[in-house]
Amino acid sequence: MLKGEGFTSRLEGALSFKDDLLTVPQREEGGRTAYDRFEYQTAWGISKLLDLHEAGRNYAVAFEFHDDIVALDDADAPSSATFYQVKTQESGNWSLARIARRPTSKGVQQSSFAGKMFDNLVRFGAVVEKLVFVSNQPLPEVLLVHGECQFSSGDKEKLKKFVEALVAENPGFKDPEHTRLFFFAFSDLNLSNYEHALLGRITNFLDQELGLHIPSKPFAQALNDECRSRSKAIADVSDFNGLTKSKLVTRKDMVAWLKSARERHEHRPDWSSVASELTMPFAQRVMVERAWKAYQAELQSRWNASTLAMTINLRNLIDDALEGAESLVGLVDAVFPRAKQLVRTWKRDATDDLVKAAILYEHKR
Repeated sequence: MLKGEGFTSRLEGALSFKDDLLTVPQREEGGRTAYDRFEYQTAWGISKLLDLHEAGRNYAVAFEFHDDIVALDDADAPSSATFYQVKTQESGNWSLARIARRPTSKGVQQSSFAGKMFDNLVRFGAVVEKLVFVSNQPLPEVLLVHGECQFSSGDKEKLKKFVEALVAENPGFKDPEHTRLFFFAFSDLNLSNYEHALLGRITNFLDQELGLHIPSKPFAQALNDECRSRSKAIADVSDFNGLTKSKLVTRKDMVAWLKSARERHEHRPDWSSVASELTMPFAQRVMVERAWKAYQAELQSRWNASTLAMTINLRNLIDDALEGAESLVGLVDAVFPRAKQLVRTWKRDATDDLVKAAILYEHKR
């Protein structure tokens, strides 16, 4: 029996979805560290993120978690999910027969692409909204132009053979109930220049969201790093909040990254903004000033995901300590013990002066 068949309603399935995401074993565990194999996949996932953000959704997107890309309808209370399987090839069209074909390895018949897609429905049931096969090459039996379309809208004879192949692979497959969930997405990211296309997409996104001429390449790299880091195997987590932080990219994350991009672009504090308030010995103040300049240069040279995360977390520490601080030096002293580990995780050889400079810089930014 399919998991979804035991549900009395879609709502009942949604109630356990958070738990299912935590407890249902993933189908494939290998290959997550071989990032080069997934560069196109990550780029497509980032493009999907931008689509969801522009649509105003409270989205959550996972990379390499139960499928290549998984999009949840809501980051806080998900009730449905769309699973995307992303496959690229240099040339040639796809066919329904090929997507349903089962390869053989060492005499053992393996799952087809379609079988793997259907397995998500077997495991998650009624919460599955769509099962989408994504590629840079077309599927003429269903779609010849860029966009997304249901398998069931394609060539009827070939669709019938597709269904027969899936029933043979998994007797629980039912037509048309399950066939209607299968979609094909013909990606508009060309295999030869998808990075340039994504960069242009992010440029337009930044202009739209911030209205500022912010360089898109650093932001794109930071997004790429964040999304690729989500494809690593998760640490042990006990609740959905832990899963969100470990595996999901959410609207809240994107808002924070956009805010950081704006602040980096608009607010570059001068040393003079803190110098007069620093009641510390002259020699120490000179060393912190030098570290301030070094920190500023480091930020400009390596704006990536880890830098973005570090600055956001450091400012959170500063905000938490503001109420109890009676002076700027008192604020630095209060934040320093926790900031030291945070900054040194980001930059291993950070001196105490650089940690203090980072606190001062982020406080004023």
